[in-house]
Order: sequence, then C-alpha cells, then structure tokens
Amino acid sequence: MLNVDQMAEMVSSIAKRLNVTDNELLTDLLKEAEIQVLDYTGQKKLIGSMSIYVKKLAIINYNRLGLEGETQRSEGGVTNYLEIGIPKDIRQGLNHYRIAKVTRL
Repeated sequence: MLNVDQMAEMVSSIAKRLNVTDNELLTDLLKEAEIQVLDYTGQKKLIGSMSIYVKKLAIINYNRLGLEGETQRSEGGVTNYLEIGIPKDIRQGLNHYRIAKVTRL
C-alpha cells in the first residue's frame, strides 16, 4: 500500500494535472486504483514502477465518473465506445509484474 507521503505526493500531482481541489476524492480514487493494480498483478504491494500505473488509472477513473455502467454514449450523432476495466496500455505496462498462477490439469 502507498505510504502517507507517497499518497500526498500523488494527490498533489493529480490535483495539479486535473485542476481539482477535492483531495478526499483524489485520495479515494488513488486507493481504488491501487487495489485494481494489485488485483490485476496478483502482487501484495506495489513494486518497481507500478505506482505510475496507479496514478494513470486514478486519472482515468476520475474521467469516468458519471459514466459508470455505460459501454457507449451517443451525442449529436457521434457515438463513443467506452473501454471497460483497465485500459490496454496500462495492462501492457503491468503485465511483467503479474504473478503467474499454475494449476493442475
């Protein structure tokens, strides 16, 4: 889990990037993104550059607020398809941190 200093630094960075002043919301989004990253990789804690992907995912989750459950949106004759789950570019970056699971046949 992110320590207090790391969390504060990431909240500050995201707040500047998104021009948002609600630090509680950003902290919540970072915690959710961290859990998503750890679940995807199977790791128990962040290692290497995984924190970069937590930050990217928190920003994406912020931009998805209000769109929960939608897979597409049409406005003015233009249809946008929304990616579900962790975007492909973030998954690709996290793939080398994934823990392989072995099962018996």
